Amino acid sequence: MEVAEPAALADPHADGELFATEADLTSDGTIGPSVLRVRADRIERVEPADGGERVVGCWSLSEIRDPRVEDLVDAAALVARLDGTDVELIRTTNSRATHLHAAQKRLKALLEGGEMPVIEDKRRVCPRCQRPLPEDSDICGACLNKGKTLIRLFGFTRPYVGRLVLSTLLMLTGTVLELLPPRLTQILIDEVLSKKRVHLFVWVMVALVGARLLMSLVQMARGRNVAYLSAHVAVDIRNRLFQKLQQLSLSFYDKRNVGSIMSRMTNDTGALYDVLVDGVPIIVQQGMLLIGIPVMMLLMDWQVALAALAPMPFVVWAVRRFRRKMMRVWSRFWHAWSRLSSSLNGVLQGTRVVKAFHGERREERKFGRRIQELANTGYQAETSWATFFPFVMFTMSLSGFIVWWVGGVKVLRGEMSIGELTAFIGYVAMLGQPLMMLQRVIDWTSRSLTAAERVFEVLDTPVDIEDAPDAVPMPDIKGHVRFRDVHFSYEKAREVLSGIDLEVQPGEMIGLVGSSGAGKTTLINLLMRFYDPTEGSIEIDGVDLRRIKVDDFRRQVGVVLQESYLFPGSIKDNIAYGRPDATLEEIIQAARAANAHHFIVNFPDGYDTYVGERGQRLSGGERQRIAIARAILHNPKILILDEATASVDTETERMIQDALDKLVSGRTVFAIAHRLSTLRNADRLVVLDKGRIAEVGTHEELLNKEDGIYRKLVEMQQQVNKLHENFLFLGGGPESG
Repeated sequence: MEVAEPAALADPHADGELFATEADLTSDGTIGPSVLRVRADRIERVEPADGGERVVGCWSLSEIRDPRVEDLVDAAALVARLDGTDVELIRTTNSRATHLHAAQKRLKALLEGGEMPVIEDKRRVCPRCQRPLPEDSDICGACLNKGKTLIRLFGFTRPYVGRLVLSTLLMLTGTVLELLPPRLTQILIDEVLSKKRVHLFVWVMVALVGARLLMSLVQMARGRNVAYLSAHVAVDIRNRLFQKLQQLSLSFYDKRNVGSIMSRMTNDTGALYDVLVDGVPIIVQQGMLLIGIPVMMLLMDWQVALAALAPMPFVVWAVRRFRRKMMRVWSRFWHAWSRLSSSLNGVLQGTRVVKAFHGERREERKFGRRIQELANTGYQAETSWATFFPFVMFTMSLSGFIVWWVGGVKVLRGEMSIGELTAFIGYVAMLGQPLMMLQRVIDWTSRSLTAAERVFEVLDTPVDIEDAPDAVPMPDIKGHVRFRDVHFSYEKAREVLSGIDLEVQPGEMIGLVGSSGAGKTTLINLLMRFYDPTEGSIEIDGVDLRRIKVDDFRRQVGVVLQESYLFPGSIKDNIAYGRPDATLEEIIQAARAANAHHFIVNFPDGYDTYVGERGQRLSGGERQRIAIARAILHNPKILILDEATASVDTETERMIQDALDKLVSGRTVFAIAHRLSTLRNADRLVVLDKGRIAEVGTHEELLNKEDGIYRKLVEMQQQVNKLHENFLFLGGGPESG
């Protein structure tokens, strides 16, 4: 259906109009043009009527609060609060959902009294159908090729070919056994009971009971086999996914949040179990019954069989329509679950900040919207199934009535025996079971195949930081580093580093200085090969870093960050993280060098002390010294210190600095320091400004430059230090109260 162009409704000369947003759904939910006009005092929703337009909704701008976009099934709506209730301002299909997001940002800025932003159209859409893509995925649920996804999923079963063959044989055997009882019932009625053949009665009854017993045994064996197969395949998929996540560079994680990745590792991979256990085996088995039952009916009486099967094409058509709808619904469900996981993860990690800034109610409201979004999508799925199931049941019951009518007439005419009619009724009743099961399987597979494709999306992500085909093994790096005209940008539009040229000799200590955003951390990230330069190269001992084996290079690089991350576990395990085979004596020696041994042994459990999540059971200075001990034990040739003494008290800084002095000896060091005074001992200071090297020299040389950037930074820091000293002298600080 072609949609009329809504732009015809827009009136750029309308009195007091601030902006307008076009949509392609009318107020009654049908396809058609609609425009939301935001004026100086009100908001109007207008639609075409009799060659002109009519206002179908009007709200006072002063009473509107909290505008937001809510994702619906196949649509999106711009919603706001009015007198304590939600009102829908306008609705559009997903192809125009980004227009609503732009309108929401402009409306929110208008209500807050700020300047309305100019919104660029940066929407991510499916190249095939132009529908907007989810925030955390490039998978379009509408264009998902379920067949390819299913075939690829079964590619993980190759190591278990024997189990697959066994499962297939068991399903064939089970299908044959399920087809026997109606036929045996026919024999029982026509050949045994009607003719009073007592000697055959026992054998037919034994056959009926035996068929049912064998069927139960086959189902038991098949279920156990499928459970084994599915569990092992699920483990293989999770391992593959985790390995891939370890291989991907930071650029992958920059575009995704932790909650989304966790959702793929847990919920999405768990949904694959549904496909392998409840989905595909049932589809195959019930599919065999759907073929076998009509064949048996046709062999008995083709006229009655065709009459009984007449409603089936209509059921198949309805199933196909329902399946497509459920794929879209479950796609939205999993994306809603991903957003909920991300929201929960962020709140749990930032609990201290939430409580400190009294944000509990705000987070409750935000989480409530996420959980409601998830509930709405789940409700849509369940109500769709609840509507579809009775419809199919009624359609299937028609087959039973048809068999009684057509078959009953034949029995009255003497053209069919009562046993045959009974067998037909049995087969029709059996036919309903696989059809009903297949409908329910649609629910499982729709949800699970969408989840599977999200897993495959991660597995298919190209690894941009990996060994080159001609990678050079370098087990013993000397530490000579050379940046040659290095350029880098996280996004194409803005370059972070421009033309970096720098040569560092082995054993030299380089201090990186510059204001926030100058490019210091980016330079370090390139040196650690978290990213590769956009242009230029970084050489280690004369070899391009991209041609050095990643394992060899990372094994000889150490880092101490401002926020040192400790893994849940013991102090001993954290120190030995870079060298798991280190002895306790070596661990203690590294801790002594890092000035950490004395506080470690004061813990009741000593080196076996559990550090807690992210090391929260230790102070910041203690975590930092354990990180330094970890670097000392790692014994790197190139050492990177990123604000290693920031945010600690003076006494702790002295101890950390003493440990760092031992650590830097004999290594090539790149250091970023919050306090410029800590870089006095650096061989050279490199001052970065707007992504370029502005100054290079020793502390004294740069301090003597009258208009130098470094000198200005030192003077500003001295002024800040004086203000801090005066504040303490006047009684400020923690002890003043």
